[in-house]
Amino acid sequence: MTRPEILAPAGSWETLKAAAAAGADAVYFGGQQFNARRNAGNFTDEEMAEAIGYCHARGIRAYITLNTIVFETEVKKALDFLQLLCCAGADAVILQDLGLLRLIKKAAPTMRLHASTQMSAINLAGVTQLAAIGFSRVVVARELSKAEIEYILKNSPVELEVFVHGALCMSISGQCYMSAMLGGRSGNRGLCAQPCRLPFSVVGGTGNDLSLHDLSLVTKIDELSEMGVSSLKIEGRMKRPEYVAAATNLCKRAVDGEKVSQEELGLLQDVFSRGGFTQGYYEEKLGRDMFGARGREDVLATQAAIGAFRSLYEGVERPRIAVDYSFTAKNGEKTRLIASDDDGYSAQIDGIVPEPARTKAIDEELIKEKLSKTGGTPFYLRTLRVDIGHSLSIPVAEINHLRRETLDLLYKKRSLPCTKVFIAPEVSTVCEKAVENRGLRIRLQSIIQMTQAVINSGAELTFLPIGEIIKNSDEIKNLIAAGINIGAELPRAIFYDDSVVEKSLNELKLSAVRDILCGNLGSVFIAKKCGFLPHGDFGLNIANGFALDELLYIGAESVIISFEGTLSEIRLAAHHDAHMSGLIAYGRLPLMLTRNCPLKNGEGCIGCVDGETGSITDRRGGHFPIICTGGASELLNNRPIWMCDRKDELYRTGVSFAQLNFTIESPEQTDTVLNAWQLGTQPVGDFTRGLYYRGVE
Repeated sequence: MTRPEILAPAGSWETLKAAAAAGADAVYFGGQQFNARRNAGNFTDEEMAEAIGYCHARGIRAYITLNTIVFETEVKKALDFLQLLCCAGADAVILQDLGLLRLIKKAAPTMRLHASTQMSAINLAGVTQLAAIGFSRVVVARELSKAEIEYILKNSPVELEVFVHGALCMSISGQCYMSAMLGGRSGNRGLCAQPCRLPFSVVGGTGNDLSLHDLSLVTKIDELSEMGVSSLKIEGRMKRPEYVAAATNLCKRAVDGEKVSQEELGLLQDVFSRGGFTQGYYEEKLGRDMFGARGREDVLATQAAIGAFRSLYEGVERPRIAVDYSFTAKNGEKTRLIASDDDGYSAQIDGIVPEPARTKAIDEELIKEKLSKTGGTPFYLRTLRVDIGHSLSIPVAEINHLRRETLDLLYKKRSLPCTKVFIAPEVSTVCEKAVENRGLRIRLQSIIQMTQAVINSGAELTFLPIGEIIKNSDEIKNLIAAGINIGAELPRAIFYDDSVVEKSLNELKLSAVRDILCGNLGSVFIAKKCGFLPHGDFGLNIANGFALDELLYIGAESVIISFEGTLSEIRLAAHHDAHMSGLIAYGRLPLMLTRNCPLKNGEGCIGCVDGETGSITDRRGGHFPIICTGGASELLNNRPIWMCDRKDELYRTGVSFAQLNFTIESPEQTDTVLNAWQLGTQPVGDFTRGLYYRGVE
């Protein structure tokens, strides 16, 4: 069994040093931009090479976060940062954006690529697809159970990284738009304002019904190690160094086979938690027990406990690097010490010429004693080869000097960057591509919304959830026979065995449906595998034209561009291949996709019946619908985006189609919206323009 690495967070120099002292095998950290924790201290461009060198001197791998979506105007700056990382010798970059992936594969072909948890890898199909496009490691979703992780591991072509400790978002990573939609601060851009930690209430709930306990799988590390997980990840780039040191220390001890006591877990909980820890997803025990918020007792416990963990890192230098010494002292020649390590580095320092001994001659035992004193350095003596002449005298201070100078030189050599190839790619964009097609697509939640107005709308594609199509196969066949182009939507969250979805898709073939709407890369992979035509939905977070190009290269027939961009940003992305891209023009945009439904924290849970709805209320009395589908729940915005009266502006971005998304609308409301779209009329009631004009940070 290969020992998994302990991967610790570093949001600052102090937390980086705490992680190293506590025993991390690798750390992940980011620069000032393009990372999913932009509110952390992070590292400046000038500090980045020094921080990577600090890690490498200690045998610690440095993974750099580039795990946000990137707009077209930012691509050049992101590549400049990548060039800096190549020069500094980063061990890997962690990515979310498919456009950056496409460019980095060309610009830095030797750089290892890790797929961020922001890429929503929730099943084997997603992991397989990510491996096929160039990733060597995938960070899987925190929502997976032990059985699901084990299944993926047994079949995965790449390494898996699993979160074992830290905060749990209510939403699946990469599928949360709440902060962006409600406050203009995007979680996909690294500036989540955590509105979910504010009071949100379901019937019979606690009032914090979008807040989960923190995750802790420290007691499951032996299982994860046996299963073959490559990396055990600790969340917390915005946490204190004491937290990082405590979590890293316990994880390391668990990997080394030590039994972690309940008392130690209690202390770890005191350092930081939200009312305790949970293993609910891992143990498949969803429900109320997973919910929790950070209260006054948690804050007081942290204040009391924090000082106890400073001894884990303050003034601590963990000896990590085994050193082999060769010490030579010959009559008439300079004394010489050579130190070498397993990574191929060596350092040599010559000292004074030894003198004949007047009393006691230097011996091997004394030399070993002095050279073994490596405290305060990341080195420890493994072997010593001594070759000394007869009856020679060398001052003890000289031996100490040789040791210090040799190890210092070895440290400096290990700190030097192992640069990687960087070839600047072409990133210019042509933005004057004419688009004549002004297509319409419709996405329905239920067959009852398939009104005569929908049938007569002239939509080039009308999507329904796959379950609705299978349940109503005869009606669907009749619609297709009448010339209505029907497509099926796969759930954005497919946690179960891929074969279950494949079975449904094979059954779907009987209805003559060929187009599949996919909100996840795993769905794209499954749709292609089963011979269908995949279309990329908003959940793929396509924000720039290079990401659009990559998704089309993977096999998508068309792509919905991210609604987090402004119309001007979308225009730049769409013109890469305008005939393949579209925008959402109407609908209650999803704010969250969650496996543990908020309704489970109250009395309103209806048991995840597909198509059933509930709601959650914010502190201002706003009601947000919840739809259960495919074993997960979508939390929708409390008002729909409305661009029916602005469709000329939408099409001027260069997209070839607009999509109307219907969720909780009645058949009558569906007809009203369709009529408004045809006439270009202004909205009635409460609505939003989304982010198309105001954008996000």
